[in-house]
Amino acid sequence: MRDPAFNTRTEYEAPTEPSEVLPPAPWDALARPEIDDLLPGGLALWPRGAAWGSPDGAARDTGSVLANFTRVLLGPFRDLYARAFGITLESRVLTLENSLADWEADYGLPDACSPTDSLSGRRRTLLSRVRSVATITPQDFVRLAQAEGFDIVIEEPATFECGFSECGGEHTLGDPIQEVYWIVHIYDLAIDYFTCGESECGHDPLFETVGVERLQCLFGRLFPAWTQPVYVLHENPRQQLVLGGVPLTLGGAHLMITPP
Repeated sequence: MRDPAFNTRTEYEAPTEPSEVLPPAPWDALARPEIDDLLPGGLALWPRGAAWGSPDGAARDTGSVLANFTRVLLGPFRDLYARAFGITLESRVLTLENSLADWEADYGLPDACSPTDSLSGRRRTLLSRVRSVATITPQDFVRLAQAEGFDIVIEEPATFECGFSECGGEHTLGDPIQEVYWIVHIYDLAIDYFTCGESECGHDPLFETVGVERLQCLFGRLFPAWTQPVYVLHENPRQQLVLGGVPLTLGGAHLMITPP
């Protein structure tokens, strides 16, 4: 619900049903069988009779030559059952083993937002891309950033409205078009400053943020086309104070980056 004095702020809230919780995997006796698990069925396929080790319908000896020969024949079937069950693990990013390249092709990876070539980095990038498919609400953006290791708060500015807004609040006068902007506060982000005696003029920038380009690249494909994110970088970790039941966010020194 909109507040008559404060802008709308969205902070990270853990989902009630995390997407990382896997559903029960389909499992039965043939999911990952051993050869001895398949042996009774394999022996039952042989003809019956004394010549086949089952006089008068007696159970066959599992230590006989015929049983050992059957074990050899069942080896490929054991591998077949295990591989067939493994296909079910390829249906989710969190459990895939052999279909990473196929998933990447489906989601247009690698791209400019995924510079890493390591296997773990490719899995992490794919997981981020899959999570971002259903990114709709501000909380979705916050959770996506949290999964990528960023602590952010999204602020949605509001223009002053007569009969609704309170004097002295955060609602400012201006054109309603300014409500297309939403502010992404990024906390505890490393910033390297130009240092006299260490940095080189004409080579080192006055300041350089570390990692913000990755977040901008991630959000750049997702934010609604009629909106424009503005990134505000805070050097210090986010601290929360509560005043009159209203959470206040203190960020310390900050820098603002507006995408072109």
